[in-house]
Amino acid sequence: MRHTTHRRSTLRTATVSVVAGAALLAPAAAALASTPAPQRAAAAQSAAPKPVKIDIGAGVTLSVKDGKPYYKGRALKPGQTVEDGIYLHLSADGKRLYSKTQGGGTPYAIWDAKTGKSLGMQRTSPTAAKAALTAKPSATSVRAWQELRITGKASGIKVGSKVSLQQKQHGAWKTLPATTTVNKSGTYSLRAKLGLKGTNELRMKSGATLSPVFAVTVR
Repeated sequence: MRHTTHRRSTLRTATVSVVAGAALLAPAAAALASTPAPQRAAAAQSAAPKPVKIDIGAGVTLSVKDGKPYYKGRALKPGQTVEDGIYLHLSADGKRLYSKTQGGGTPYAIWDAKTGKSLGMQRTSPTAAKAALTAKPSATSVRAWQELRITGKASGIKVGSKVSLQQKQHGAWKTLPATTTVNKSGTYSLRAKLGLKGTNELRMKSGATLSPVFAVTVR
């Protein structure tokens, strides 16, 4: 008889626990059910940041999602350049996006790659190598009007660009009638003759790019 009373007591305790648990869950479930479905959807959408649009012109729009610019559905990689009728370049650190539409006179637009905000414009290409010229004479001492050869490398200078020899005369640089062009390998070779006796200060010039000054002595 005592055993039977114990089992009934246990059963009543379990029943009371289940009822109490259901009572605690009921307010939360009721509150959730009372929230309108459109509001629940809006709350879920607001948790994720909306993509930012970058209109680079010519009907082309890029999107910025999670701090990364996307073109045609693909994220651009740091240092990547795209030339697809338009020009796009993402800086090596992934912070700046450069764009350019068709048209030679159009400058390069700069964008913050993380936020899509405009950072202005620039005329020069972000990937253009800095122009430089080297120059090395075949001899540092020659007789008057003896032919010598000057060779060098042209970095960041287009193939076919004109390269001229300049000589310092009375404190001013004069361009001599000795010219050549940059070849496909990015180098040049020039033949020249000097008649001004003594130490001649010389340099090579291509557009606004100048080589370091070098000297040739004419005996």
